[in-house]
Amino acid sequence: MSRLHSGRPHLQAGTALSLSLALLVGPALAQAATEGNEELLDEILVLHRTEGYHARAANTATKLPLSLRETPQSVTVMTRERIEDYNLITVTDVLEQTPGITVQSYDSNRTRFLARGFPITNFQFDGVPTVFQTGAAANSVMSDTSIYERVEIVRGATGLVTGTGDPSATINMVRKRPQEDFKASTSLTYGSWNYKRAEADVGGPLLENGRIRARLVGAYTDRESHVRFQRDKSPSLYGVIEGDITETTRLRVGVDYLRTDSQGGSWGASPLFYSDGARIRTERSYSAASKWSRWQRDNINLSSSLEQSVGDWVARLAYNKRWTDTESLLYVGSNSGATSFINKATGLGLGRSDTYGVGETREDSLDAYASGPVELFGRTHELVFGANYYDRDFASMHASIISRPYGATFPSIYTWNGDIGMPTVQNLGIPRTLEHSTESGVYGAIRLNPMDGVKVIAGARYSDFETETENFSTAGVRTSINAVNADTKLSPYLGTVVDLTEEISAFASYSQVFRPQSQRDRNNEQLAPLTGANYEAGFKGEFFDRRLYASLNGFLMQQDNVAELDPTAAPGMLPDGGDAYRAVKGVETLGMEAEVSGSITPEWRLTGGYTYARSEDQAGMRTFTVSPAHMLRLFSNYKLGDYSVGGGVTWQSEIYQNQAIPTGRFNANGTPITAQGRVTQGAYFLADLMARYQVSEQVSVGVNATNIFDKKYYRNVGYFNAGFWGQPRRVLVNLRSSL
Repeated sequence: MSRLHSGRPHLQAGTALSLSLALLVGPALAQAATEGNEELLDEILVLHRTEGYHARAANTATKLPLSLRETPQSVTVMTRERIEDYNLITVTDVLEQTPGITVQSYDSNRTRFLARGFPITNFQFDGVPTVFQTGAAANSVMSDTSIYERVEIVRGATGLVTGTGDPSATINMVRKRPQEDFKASTSLTYGSWNYKRAEADVGGPLLENGRIRARLVGAYTDRESHVRFQRDKSPSLYGVIEGDITETTRLRVGVDYLRTDSQGGSWGASPLFYSDGARIRTERSYSAASKWSRWQRDNINLSSSLEQSVGDWVARLAYNKRWTDTESLLYVGSNSGATSFINKATGLGLGRSDTYGVGETREDSLDAYASGPVELFGRTHELVFGANYYDRDFASMHASIISRPYGATFPSIYTWNGDIGMPTVQNLGIPRTLEHSTESGVYGAIRLNPMDGVKVIAGARYSDFETETENFSTAGVRTSINAVNADTKLSPYLGTVVDLTEEISAFASYSQVFRPQSQRDRNNEQLAPLTGANYEAGFKGEFFDRRLYASLNGFLMQQDNVAELDPTAAPGMLPDGGDAYRAVKGVETLGMEAEVSGSITPEWRLTGGYTYARSEDQAGMRTFTVSPAHMLRLFSNYKLGDYSVGGGVTWQSEIYQNQAIPTGRFNANGTPITAQGRVTQGAYFLADLMARYQVSEQVSVGVNATNIFDKKYYRNVGYFNAGFWGQPRRVLVNLRSSL
């Protein structure tokens, strides 16, 4: 039987790592022991260090509590106030307003994120790694922001401390923690397409002395969509309890739950061409899905952390266990076939695609580190060392459609109303395939202070990873093992920051790119690890009494084995309903970024940035053309008394992809003759607005409008002969109250 059902202890290696780290850290901390305090824990672990739209520090890149100016990489922090001002309800909403991040949609349920032209696969909860996948049986659901205090985004490779040097970015979702004083708040939202949402947040001390605190956050969303037939319900619940065991020791345990129940999702995009080669301009509500299509995902995270300060040193041990169960029954008129083009006169021509997928994911993640000052050559420097471990099992179950009350062809799109008989399905409860991935690593770095105004970070990480895929019969007997991949890697890291003035610094960094890949090729074999190097240099500054952060930098990435969607493979052809990829060698990416975040005055806040990134292969041909070469995002907010008004703009350059396009000529059997051609979404501009009125000290009401000019654009083009429309104008009204 599979590892998921065998009761195999997942934490054996992780426990060994944590014990080893404890043995290493313990003596060092004991020698340095002096009277500690709780404020040091918050300072070093970067808790509560945001003000308005500005983050005073972040530690995702190096585990050191550095300000954004002191970090020799591109860092964006979306603060809680920023999230609430623009009513960003999911992490997807957050990333849609983050500089340098491209958000793409395959359909109304599957979304992926890119930075610098490459997919983002490195996600974290409170600095502990996790994985998101987009297949029909995978866990592709972005969390509700109600449970997060902030979201940290580090663009470029972060292989020193995160386990993999992902060349795109690392997204660290930092959960809310219990407050020292009692606080409670509620939020109600209503808007376009019958959008309804309620949210509550309450927390504070459980004992009079405040040494034990708790927090409970709940949210419920019920919404329809601009995509016809779709309705989603999503409850979210988060609870955490925190205790000060001593003045220098803190223990935290929490659990969060998110369920996404999506009915009538599109599982496909809008066709782009008729069979005679003419362009199709569907309504943005277009969907060729059935009304009974469903995609249900349950996600539970159990988290814990132990934090200890001794003198000026801090150590942290964190563990996260994640369960994700997914079930999807999907039907759609498909554009994917070589001849699946619609006849303009009859509306016929789409193929029929359906699937029943069941998946189970189990993850165990462990992260432990210690950091603090060291004295060398008469100067004070900073040292960090640690280890982390990750273990993941993903089982795609023996689940299938066993009878269909419909044929192999799709009805006319002109008469389609989503009503069709529901198939009979079967789930044996036995894995068909089981992907098992483990990764462990140890790292260390020192931030040298050779002279005033000069800081140098030097470090390295040693990683050990292994992946394999097991195949099982319907009787639960293992039939084969394939895609076995194991390797070790030593990854150096080097960064330097030089203060040019009291406000401006210059920085440069080098890190290696190394990432095991979960994508599989058309033979269901996992791709070899991505390898390469990341170079970055530029300037950073803090202005207006350090309230406003700004940066300007350039970057160069050189990579091999880059995963790219295989255009020769049919969509959803893999056993779990996922798409096949291929590896591209010799990819070089050149780009630059400019960013600003914070406050010009106490009333005027500003965030945003411009990004340019272009990737080419060995032949000098541009790759990953579905990611724009240019992107601009800029948002501003001004508070005047009880009123707050603001807005933002997003502009991006064209995206395109090659696909088979009908030539207007036909074979003898009536099927269209096609030729490879380019489909393009030209450059476009979007604008958003927000306003808020503080009715009283406890109550406020606000309105947020996105895409106010109702721009029509494709969020993705060329994905199997189709394009997915971006969301039309949306308006949400929000009422908040607090105690």
